[in-house]
Amino acid sequence: MLHRQLQNALEEIFGTQFVEEALAQSELAQEVIYDRPKDFKQAVLGFQRLSFRDEQQRYAAGLETGMGIALICALLDEPTRELVWELGLNYI
Repeated sequence: MLHRQLQNALEEIFGTQFVEEALAQSELAQEVIYDRPKDFKQAVLGFQRLSFRDEQQRYAAGLETGMGIALICALLDEPTRELVWELGLNYI
């Protein structure tokens, strides 16, 4: 149930099509996270500090495509979540 609510919220923020396409590209997400952990951390922390949907949508629109995919997969895709945990990026 919580997973579905999170996916619905991300679809509102990023758009349904982008979330679906992101989940189909989990390997790209994992590459981005592995290759650029500091940038990924900044993207996550920047997104987490926003409270209002319009702020989140503006932030999402400004993210590099690969970083947006990484953020979505880190929240919704189990193998990507495992990579985040293995790398010690436990700020999510």
